[in-house]
Order: sequence, then C-alpha cells, then structure tokens
Amino acid sequence: MQPIRVVASGVAGAVAWWLGIVAVFGPAQTLLADPTRQSAKFLAAFTEPPLPRMAEDPIVVPIGLLLLGLIHAVAYTWLEPKLAGAWYRRGLTFGLLAFALMTPWFEFYLPWNVMLEPLSLVLLEGACWLVVMLLVGLAIAGVQRLLAPRRPATG
Repeated sequence: MQPIRVVASGVAGAVAWWLGIVAVFGPAQTLLADPTRQSAKFLAAFTEPPLPRMAEDPIVVPIGLLLLGLIHAVAYTWLEPKLAGAWYRRGLTFGLLAFALMTPWFEFYLPWNVMLEPLSLVLLEGACWLVVMLLVGLAIAGVQRLLAPRRPATG
C-alpha cells in the first residue's frame, strides 16, 4: 500500500463528498426543508437547541469528511484488486457498494424511524446519497489510478 496514494485519494474523496453534498443536497433542500413536507421533529433538530455540533463548530463536518474519505480510500485500496474494469467502473462499483452498505440502514433508522421523516423525503435523500457516494468512488478511484506506479514497457 502506498501511503501517499491512499492519503491523496482520501483527500480527493473528502472533497468529492463535500462538493457532492453542496451540488446534490443543496438543490434538494427546497423539498427536504419544506415545513409542509418535512417532519417538525426533523426540522427542530436543526433549528432548536441543542443545535447540531456543526452550528457551534463548523470545522466538525470538514474534519469528519476528511476522516471518512481516508477510511474509504483505505477500503478502496484493499478492494481494488477484486474490482473489475477500468478505473471509473471500479470507482462506480465502490461508490455503489459504499452506498449499499450504509445508506439504506441510516435512512431507515434515523430519518424515517427516529426523526419521522416522510418516506418520499427518505427516498429523495437516499437518491442524493447515491449520487454523492458515486462521486466519492470516482474521485478515489481516479486519484488512485493517477498515482498508480507505472509498469515499465516490455519489448
């Protein structure tokens, strides 16, 4: 395992995660934060005390995304030899796998079960997370490919 390759792809994954959240969830907020659609309990979690940690310490989310990007880069490095196809196909496969292993459980447990979010919004969030995780997978796979050791030409 090349540490620089893993760290660089982890940082790329974190940046893709952040940009994906902004680009995908940003427009979706029109529906997700609409009080006529969203549960009052869910909205209160972001507007009433105690506020989320990120409200008082905005660096929490970037640090968390960096740690998650690094964890995903390590997992990708371990799985990469088992994934088939070009780098982008491996990245999409990894992103889909990352989505499938956690997002359905998270969306079921916290937004739908605990926060009483309507199913239609849970499904919208799930679709948003799918796009974000595919972007993360592509970013990690792309940087790993870019920094892969080159094999000398034979001939």
